[in-house]
This record gives sequence, structure tokens and C-alpha cells, in this order.
Amino acid sequence: MSRYVERMDNMARLLDAGRRMDALPRQSGATLSEWTSIVIASGCSGSFPGGPEAATSSTVREHLVRDETNPSSIVSCILAARQNAKAVRPSLTSEVWEAINQTQSQLKKHLSEEFDRTNLTAFLDWVQGRAALIVGSILGTMMRDQRLGFVQIGKWFERADATARLLDVKYHVLLPKVADVGGGLDYLQWLQILRAANSATAFRHEYGRSPDAEGVVDMLVLNAHSPRSLRTALDQLCVELTELAQADAAPQQELIKKFRNKNQLLIDQDLDEIFQFGLHEWLTNFILDTNSLAAMTADAFGFGAVTTPDQ
Repeated sequence: MSRYVERMDNMARLLDAGRRMDALPRQSGATLSEWTSIVIASGCSGSFPGGPEAATSSTVREHLVRDETNPSSIVSCILAARQNAKAVRPSLTSEVWEAINQTQSQLKKHLSEEFDRTNLTAFLDWVQGRAALIVGSILGTMMRDQRLGFVQIGKWFERADATARLLDVKYHVLLPKVADVGGGLDYLQWLQILRAANSATAFRHEYGRSPDAEGVVDMLVLNAHSPRSLRTALDQLCVELTELAQADAAPQQELIKKFRNKNQLLIDQDLDEIFQFGLHEWLTNFILDTNSLAAMTADAFGFGAVTTPDQ
């Protein structure tokens, strides 16, 4: 339930980043459009009709907003969040249930409208507002026990994955000329990434300069004070899993060791090392590792996929 709530918010952020970048002047010679980069970063390349190279603003909106055959579309996320919330209804407060249930109830009205530029902006704002309401209801009304612990690990797993994907959008729309890096268009692209992550104001407070590659990557990867950074996500996952794990459960204790090792590697990570390795390659490895750890967590706590003899 928690992962789907976070994912609907993050899909709205990705679409918002695409909308903002689409409004920027496009350099001649760029190989990929902003909308192609959004499809790739969303992880929906395999399900996108015609492949991501065929992406346009309208087809991306359709696939990432309305398409129920896409399990990561905003509509699919809202429906799945409610379905999972209904399955654990006795463990939720009435405020959390109502926030999720009303989100689905209001969805039909929004989907009845055509998504031109104005309506799309209003819809994405609504999705992010509903996600914030649900998270606020969770944090404001649920007891600090195992129920909240599992909600939190779902949120932090999904946020870590989504922040890495959002940063990777910039890789796919990089300027074709090295000389343009650091120029006006480069600055505007990094600014849109920060805005999509709701981190533009925080960046000014923390760094006191215009957005650039080093500052944005530090903010969204290594900064322990940023609520959307990869460092914060791993820190919180370590805290929550330590609270949830049973002392006599060997798989759970082994999982915690893996998380602590992963977290320590990130703490020791140097910004220059990330760029020397290659930002895109580093983010890809992080996404793969994080989702592998998520699968291990599901297995260790008994809610993972069930293996059958023919699978």
C-alpha cells in the first residue's frame, strides 16, 4: 500500500519534470526527447507502446496516467493502493483509510477531463496533494508500532528508487555539446529536476548557489538532511528494519547486515567518485541493488513472491 502511494506521487513528479523540460528550448542535435527520457526513467520502457523512442507528450500522459495495463501508471497506483489498504483495513486508522478511499472516489472526475497543459498541471498537483494528505494521515494518526514500520519501509524503498530515476532523467537529455554544460540550458534542466523533487528552495538554503550537477547530485544522493536523498532513504530503512527484525530470525538479521554495509558504502562515497564512475551507471547500479534488497526484505519478513515448482 505504502509503495503504491509513494509511486503515484513520484510518477506525478516525473511527469511534472517532463512538462517543465518540454517547455525549455531544445538544443539541435539532441538524440532523445524529454518525453523519451521520462519513459526510460519511469521504468516503463518495456510496456510503452512502440518503444520509448516513439514517445510524445500525449502518449506518455496516456501511458503514465490512465493506462491500467501499466502497473506503474497513476491510475493503477491509486487503485492498487486502495486494494491493499482494504486488505489491511483493520490495521489502519479511519483517517488513513478515508484519505486513500476518497482519492479513488475523486479520481473519476479528474479522468473525465482532457489533459491539455493546464489540466495536466492541475491533475499532477492534485495527485501530489493527495499523496501528501495520505502520508500526513499515516504519520499523524497511526501508532508507532510494527504497522507503521512496514508503511515506512515501503515509502523509503519506493522513494530511493524514484529519486535515482528522477536524477537519471537528466542523463537522457544531456546537452550534446560538452561546451554547453554549465550554460543557461544546463542550469534550467537541473532546476527542473530540483523542482520535481520539491527541493529547489531547500537547495538554495543549503548551498546558496545556482543549481549545477555537483550540487544537485550531492543534494539528492549524499545529503543526510534532504528528505528525498538516497542517503536519507537508506538511513531510514536501516532504522526501521532494525526495529522490525526479530533477534532470533537469522534471515532478518542477515538482511540488516546487508543494509548497514550498503548504507556505510554510501556514507563513505565521494561525489567525485560518482562522476568518475559515471552518474548514469552509478544510478543504474543503485536502482538494481535497491530493488534486490527490497525483494530480500519481502522474503525475510514473509510477504515475498511464492516460488512454485514450475517457476
